[in-house]
Amino acid sequence: MASARTAPRVSPAALAGSSKLDPGTGTQWNAGFGIQLTPTDSWNLGLNYNKSRLMREDTDRKAFDSNIVTMRSTYQFSRFVFIRGRVDYNSLTQGVAGQVLFGWTPSPGTAFYAGYNDSLSYNGYNPFSGQYESGFQRSQRVFFVRASYLFRRSF
Repeated sequence: MASARTAPRVSPAALAGSSKLDPGTGTQWNAGFGIQLTPTDSWNLGLNYNKSRLMREDTDRKAFDSNIVTMRSTYQFSRFVFIRGRVDYNSLTQGVAGQVLFGWTPSPGTAFYAGYNDSLSYNGYNPFSGQYESGFQRSQRVFFVRASYLFRRSF
């Protein structure tokens, strides 16, 4: 059964048709940059880009080449209340993931968070059945709530 999209097998054993796992040496290259903008004291925007590539030394073939782009924005309503949005794109899986988060932290150790996560893929594999699906497909949708409270006890 096929799973999530993966990089092609480029080891000598895989190129010869064997399913044997054949780890070997390679050269990895990583680079990234980001920019942060603060239009107002309470609002900030960020954009990050990360590139990672691995080349096998024995076959001189590319094992994987990944580009990840992240956009993030946070608005601070007050010292205690904020909302954050984030979108990530991964070229290796051709997937897009988004998140919206509301947070309230009235005192140290006490917090309330409510949020929503969503994941989409384009021409990818269903994470449950392993079947190929063309076009945009939603693979995950999650609503969540988290609360914490610090109980203090003095002696």
